[in-house]
Formats: sequence, structure tokens, C-alpha cells
Amino acid sequence: MFGELWGVIPMAAQTTILAMHSEIVRLQEQLHELQARLRQDSSNSSKPPSLDPLWQRAGRTKKPKSPRLIGAQPGHPGVSRSPLPPTQIDEIVHHSPEQCANCGHALASDDEVECLLKRRQLIELPIIKVNVTEHRMHARSCKTCGKITKAKLPPSFPKTSFGPRLQAEVVHLVANCRLSRRGLVKYAQESWGASISLGSVHRIEQNVSRALEEPYREALETVKAAPVRHVDETGWPQKNKTGWLWTAGCAVATAFTIARSRGKEVFTELFGDAMERGFFVSDRYRAYRVLKMEQRGVCHAHLKRDFVKLEEREGFAHLVGSGLRFQHTLMFEQVRLFKAAELSVGQFRESLEPIKKRMLGLLECGREASDKKLSGMCADILLHWPALWTFASVPGMEPTNNTAERSLRQAVLWRKGSFGTQSEAGSRFVERMLTVTHTCRQNRRNVLDYLVCAVKAAILRKPAPRLILTIPDG
Repeated sequence: MFGELWGVIPMAAQTTILAMHSEIVRLQEQLHELQARLRQDSSNSSKPPSLDPLWQRAGRTKKPKSPRLIGAQPGHPGVSRSPLPPTQIDEIVHHSPEQCANCGHALASDDEVECLLKRRQLIELPIIKVNVTEHRMHARSCKTCGKITKAKLPPSFPKTSFGPRLQAEVVHLVANCRLSRRGLVKYAQESWGASISLGSVHRIEQNVSRALEEPYREALETVKAAPVRHVDETGWPQKNKTGWLWTAGCAVATAFTIARSRGKEVFTELFGDAMERGFFVSDRYRAYRVLKMEQRGVCHAHLKRDFVKLEEREGFAHLVGSGLRFQHTLMFEQVRLFKAAELSVGQFRESLEPIKKRMLGLLECGREASDKKLSGMCADILLHWPALWTFASVPGMEPTNNTAERSLRQAVLWRKGSFGTQSEAGSRFVERMLTVTHTCRQNRRNVLDYLVCAVKAAILRKPAPRLILTIPDG
């Protein structure tokens, strides 16, 4: 290592040199690791784009200036608002000229030129003011026996001072429109003329939460019975302690649950016997290893970030990462052609075979490398190798887990504004509102209308309306 002069160097000096060399190697490895951490962003790690440094965001989005002018280009057909149908028009106002603009002659109604009739619609929001109804319960004395009978409220009267639509509006603004509870109190006062306290907002949330208990269970059972489910999890603090929000979705429903742990026991409890049926799309997190590899589909969007991370390293890791990323790009191109109906199922599967072969060879080479980071990542990917290609043989399965990740976006924004939940009851409210909101939108139902119907049913002690109207395939 040190040449012919090594033999003439005193033993003490040799020991010192070897120790210094070992320390230099250690510091170089540490430097490379720190540099790799500094280069981490949303393209090569699980960090969200919002955490990317400003200079990296500016560098990625910077494009050469286009010679085109701002706005619509010449020849653009243009887009205008379509007139609303007569069934949605509340009032029609006629405007007719009284005299000729040329000679001043008076014009009569029989001078109308119908073919030149023009229409303009004005859409306006009426002044919103709460409707307050006072219920007075009288008492009457019986002339026969002398007993006094007091009137009772009808069964449709809610236990709170707020009606079903107002309760639905409150939770809709808090959960789906990301209005803070204090902001809601101000909005209700200024926009509706309603005085609502923070305590009343909390009680309304719990009333609606109880009304959504059965629809929540319906969505969860639908997801369990679906042939393909997308699952993911993100942090959700509870009482200032670590907690996790899990999501599981299928084509017609999405269910959420908040738990103290991110461990496999939560996933096992959530799905129970349904784990033995159907397929799951997820990332490579350890909690999902309780599933059989033949049941799993691994997210290729996560793989893409891992390959970029390898490509940004030095030496052999860079070569392996570049090769894997290139093959991965070819794979996504085949997926695009298949979705565009340019490839049949047989042609699509056949086109993946050479890509799989080359990726397998690169991963096996990386697993045998001396670079621990490279070998560890390649070994983990090879452990999930069968699940990487399940999407090619299972109808309706996507190669990515974007479905689950998109469902978490609203929850993440809610978490940023509320800092999680402070009670178990608050966690149940979050679970049920997220579940009902996402499932309604998947079924193209108006969320607010459904909430109103659910609250009305709860007041009358009747079952909530069905949440899912579409029968899932399989």
C-alpha cells in the first residue's frame, strides 16, 4: 500500500500512519454521507416538495424564456361560461328600447326583432342570514282532574340550538375548507349573523361524528372487500404525542384511521381477515411485510426516488443508479403506451421482460458491492422483487401508490392548521370526516348535502343514508 519505503519506517510510525489512514477513510465516508443528505429533496427521498430548499426549487423550475406573449395565443378558440338552463333561473328581467337610436321615433312592443335577442345572466349570492325559530312550549291545566300537562318538542328537534344544515356547514368549513375554529366563529358572526362559541363548534363536531359512525364503517368494509387497495400512512400528533394517520382506499371508497403506532399490529387490526384476500399497493415499509409478496404491489414512484439517490452518489453506485433509472424510464414508457391502448395486454407484458432482466442484473451486482448503502438498498428491492411487477398481471392495479398519497394531502393540510388532535373523540371526528368526504367525492356526491342528510337522520334516530351507491367490481 505504501511502497518499498514502508519497511524502513519505524513500527511506532507505521502504527500511527495506519491509524491516520483509517481515520481519513472514515471521515471520507462520513463526508460522502453528509453530502448525500444535503442533496436530499423530493426527487430522491420521501421529503415533500414543500421542504425542498428555495435554491433547489428555483433551479428545477427555471426554464428558458418563451418567445410567446403572455395569455391566449393567436387562433385560440376561447372559453366562455355556458348559460344556465331555465330550471336554474330565479328571475327574468326584460330590457326593451323605448325609442329609435337613429331618428328618435317611439318603439312599440310589436316592433321586437326576436332573432336579435341577447341574454346576459348575472349570478349573485343573496344575503345570508340565519333563520331563528323560537319554540314555545305551553302548559295547560285539566279542568277535570286539575293536572298540568306540558307540551313537548317534536322528535325532529335537535338537542343543540343549531339545525342540521348549520351543523353540516360548520363541519364542512372546518374539515374540508380548512377554516380554523376561531376563524369559523368570526365567519359565522360576520356572514351569517350567528353567534357560535368555540364550545358549540366542538359539540357540533361530536354530534356530526356520531352521525357518521355507520357511514364510516360502511366505507371501511367496502375497502376491505375490494380486490385492490392502496394503503399509506403519515404522522398525526395526538395529545402532543406521536401518532399516525393510516389511509386505505379502493375505487369507490377511502377509509382513514388514527392510531398511536405505525407498526404492523395497526395494519393487521385494521384489515383483519381481509389481509388474506385481494391485493395491496404500498411502499416498502416494514409494516406491510405481514402480507404475502404475491399479494403486494410496490410503488414505483418510491423506486424512482431511490434510483435518483443512487445516481447522485459516486463510483459504482452512480453506475448502478444510472442504469436502473434508465430501465425504469423505459418501463414507464411501456405503461404509458399500454394505457393509451397502443399495446395489448400480451404485448405489454412481453415488453417488460427484457427490462425486468436488465434491472435484475443491475440489482444483483449492486447487492454484492462493498458500498453498504448500495448493497443494502439493492437487497431490500430484491426482497420485494415479485411485488414490483404485480401491476402487470392484476387488472386495475397501478404501478404507483399515488392514489393513497393523494388521499393524504387534505389530511396533511388539516394537520398543519390544527397540529393534530387533543382527544380520542377529536381523532374519531377527523377519521370520519376524511372518510366521508373522500368517499362522497369518489362517488360524485355532494359532500354538504350528504352531511345534512346524515345529521337529520341522526336527530330522528334513523340510519344514515347509504354512503356508497356504486357497486365495486370484483
